[in-house]
Amino acid sequence: MKTLLLVIFTAIPLVYCSKQSIRITGKLECRGKPAQFVELQLLAWGNILGSAILAENVFTDADGYFDISGYADQYFTISGRLWIWHTCFFDASVQKDPCKNWLEFKVPDDFVSQGAIPLLTWPLGFVDLEKEQRNEHLDKCQ
Repeated sequence: MKTLLLVIFTAIPLVYCSKQSIRITGKLECRGKPAQFVELQLLAWGNILGSAILAENVFTDADGYFDISGYADQYFTISGRLWIWHTCFFDASVQKDPCKNWLEFKVPDDFVSQGAIPLLTWPLGFVDLEKEQRNEHLDKCQ
């Protein structure tokens, strides 16, 4: 009986999961120039079942622009996060390779779409990576 109840309560959320998607566009700069080939990752963050990677191995283009999107099957509304790893330090003399800064942006809930194809786009806009940002951390140092 306990096993049957466990199976039922485990299966119910899976049946009622829905596809939810996010799309973000923007431009990154460093010291007045386009931040070329900066690594981006899009995640569905912090629900009961943990986080899910919606898109990874996405990079800015030669002009610093990016367009990243992804979707996940989730029971609860996803809380999107955009992660950016870059080497544009506000004091270039302090940090050297192989260190990278890790910057996080929370996607506003209004920009989470129902379905696998995003109907809305969050225009993050212009981000100057040289300036110190809230939610920025030193990461990937060896």
